[in-house]
Amino acid sequence: MGDGGKINAAKAALAYVKSGMCIGLGSGSTVREFIKLLGTKCRGGMKISCVPTSFDSRMLAIKEGIAVEETDTVKSIDLAIDGADRVTKTALLKGGGGALTREKIVGYNAKKFIVIVDESKVEKGVLEGEVNLEVLPFAAPLIMRELSKYNPRIRMAKSKLGPVISDNGCFIVDCDMKLADPKKTEQLLKSMPGIIENGIFTKFDKIIVGTEKGNYIL
Repeated sequence: MGDGGKINAAKAALAYVKSGMCIGLGSGSTVREFIKLLGTKCRGGMKISCVPTSFDSRMLAIKEGIAVEETDTVKSIDLAIDGADRVTKTALLKGGGGALTREKIVGYNAKKFIVIVDESKVEKGVLEGEVNLEVLPFAAPLIMRELSKYNPRIRMAKSKLGPVISDNGCFIVDCDMKLADPKKTEQLLKSMPGIIENGIFTKFDKIIVGTEKGNYIL
């Protein structure tokens, strides 16, 4: 599958952006398409600002000429746009890029949170797959012991020695889970000391699915 689905999902999300808004920018390949489209709008005269959820999105936003703000300089986030690794109508799995904590902070605090994905990310049954956790390094051995039945593993870097370090200075622990009740599991993981955040998202307003020919709302 090409990038047509990603581009069409991003184009559909652009229709929700209005001049004067503060936009929460998620992370990932589909959001990159959205940021590039947003940059074109800004160069055409649209006045917006953004709060990026990762260094990657921040660097691209600056390159595209979009005004970047921090959470302590904005009154509110009007609209958050983010991608996902897997989606159903009621829940998402996110965190493949390691930015899940900032993504959830921005998405859950936005007035409206829209998710954009291509068709390959849509699950028709129970949400199942890799659940990503951002974990304090000090707590990682204890967390992995507690979650041992889910095959937990610290994500290792490919271009440096040792573990992947998140933008917040933490480890990413990947687990294999089948989520019969995503909201319950999300809250259970949040209650464990040492887990900063988990990649189960159950609070959002809309999922736009891009196809090679167009888009639809899940």
